[in-house]
Amino acid sequence: MSVVTDYIAALPGEEQAILNTLRAIVYKIVPDAEDAFSYGVPTYRYKGKYLLAFASNKHFMSIYPGGEAVGVFKAELTAYKQSKGTISFTAAKPLNDALLQNIVRFCKETIDQKL
Repeated sequence: MSVVTDYIAALPGEEQAILNTLRAIVYKIVPDAEDAFSYGVPTYRYKGKYLLAFASNKHFMSIYPGGEAVGVFKAELTAYKQSKGTISFTAAKPLNDALLQNIVRFCKETIDQKL
């Protein structure tokens, strides 16, 4: 078991389901992504670089794809709280799978272009 698996397993059921979906999307698009734990949150690394992170808080969940990704998808994120590099959502209003896939794909392609 990884620390990311343990982190998700400790969450309430709805949050587990949402973050397990996120995890499945990451591994579908980036099969060689690596689980990590950085700054107290589950993180994914790809080719040794930061791909994205996520967390669950008392009132919401967040993904941290970085400022560039948030800027690129800003028009699709108007229904969600955003800040520099962060997208926050709730179990009642999660990010849809297609949007998550596009964000993960963007993060992967950004790393690939820089290497």
